[in-house]
Amino acid sequence: MRRATWILIGLFQLCGGCGTPDDDGGRQSAEDGIVPTPTSDGPSTGQTHTTSDSDGATSASASVSTSSTGEATSVDDTTGGVLFDVGGASTGETGGPMTYPVRMLPGLESITFYERTGGAAPDPFTFNVDGAALTVRLDDPLAVGNFDIDGATGEFYDVYYSDIDGNFELDGRYLTISGRFGQPLPAGGGLNLAEIGLNFSDASTEFGNYVASFVILGDNAVQPDGNVERAIDGDLQTHTTMGNTMGSSERLRVTLGFLSSSGPPPG
Repeated sequence: MRRATWILIGLFQLCGGCGTPDDDGGRQSAEDGIVPTPTSDGPSTGQTHTTSDSDGATSASASVSTSSTGEATSVDDTTGGVLFDVGGASTGETGGPMTYPVRMLPGLESITFYERTGGAAPDPFTFNVDGAALTVRLDDPLAVGNFDIDGATGEFYDVYYSDIDGNFELDGRYLTISGRFGQPLPAGGGLNLAEIGLNFSDASTEFGNYVASFVILGDNAVQPDGNVERAIDGDLQTHTTMGNTMGSSERLRVTLGFLSSSGPPPG
C-alpha cells in the first residue's frame, strides 16, 4: 500500500454546547451492557490521525451537514497525486477509489462509540475493526439478545460500516450507529452519541469530521436536527438527541465521515 502524508489545511470549526428536550430527563443508566475500555489513553479533541505505511412522529432523514470549513488534501509522495477522490459522495455513492474503507485504514485497531445514558460521562463501547459487530448489520427488530450497544430500558443500537446514507457496506468510508428507543415524552430522547473515535496503533484517536446523514423520530427529538453536530465537536460532554421509535418501523440513525477515510466534507 502506498505511503501517504496527510496535509491539513485550515482548522475544523466545530460546534459545542448541550441541548435536549430536556437533557434526557427520565433516562436510566446503562444496564447489562459490556462497556470495554478504549484502546487509546483517551481521545484528543479535534485530533486527526496521520497515516504511515500499510496496506405522531417527526422525522428528518438523509440530511447532509458540511459544518467543517477547513480543506484537506493528501498527496502520494511516490507520484505526487492527490489521494482524495470523493466525486460521487454527494450523490450517496461510496467515496472514490483513492479514499480508504474505514476498516482498511493503516494502523486502525478498534473503533469506540461514546454513548451517553446518564452519569457524568458517556459510556465507551469499543469494537475490533474486523469483529462481528461492525461487519454485520443486525436484522430487525433490535431487542434483548440482538444488539451491539444497549442503553436505557428499550434502547438498543447497531453499529456498522456504511455508505454516506447509512446503508451497510463492508468496505464503506463511513460509520453508522442506528437503533430503537421505546420511550416517548416525558422521557428524554434516545440515541445520545457523543463521538465516534478511530483508535490507531500509535495511541492516537481520530473523531468524525462531518455528519454525512441522520434520522430523527418521535416527540422527544431535539428539533430540527437532533443536535447531530455535537457528534463531531470533539467534546465527550455533548451529545445528540435523536428521539424515539414509538409507532415507527424506522431506526434512529447517525452516520459520520472521517478525514482519513471519506476525506473532506462534500461540497
